[in-house]
Amino acid sequence: MGSSPFTITNPPEALRKAKLDNIALVPASLLPFKTQYRIIANRLPTGSVLCVPGTQKQQKIIAKVTMFFRDHGRSVITLPLEKISGTMKKTPRPQTETLRLAL
Repeated sequence: MGSSPFTITNPPEALRKAKLDNIALVPASLLPFKTQYRIIANRLPTGSVLCVPGTQKQQKIIAKVTMFFRDHGRSVITLPLEKISGTMKKTPRPQTETLRLAL
C-alpha cells in the first residue's frame, strides 16, 4: 500500500469540546428548506440523528450511516425527501407524438 496524500490530524480544541444536540444529514438540494428540517431535528430527543436521503446512491449511503449511528447508541430517524420539501420532484414526461410514415 502506498502512503496517502492526506494528513489526518485531531480536530481543533473548540470542536472537540462542542456538545452536539442532534445531527441532520440531508442532501444539499434541501438547503432552501433548512428551517423545516431544523425544526424536525430540534424536536427529536437529544443525541438523535435525522437522515433524509435523496437519490438512490444517497439512500445506500444513508443506510450505512444509519447502521453506524445505531451501532454506536444513537437514535436515528429517516424521513423521505418529500416530507421535508413538501413536493415530489418529478421530471416532466415528453409529449407523445404521432408520426406519419411516407411510403
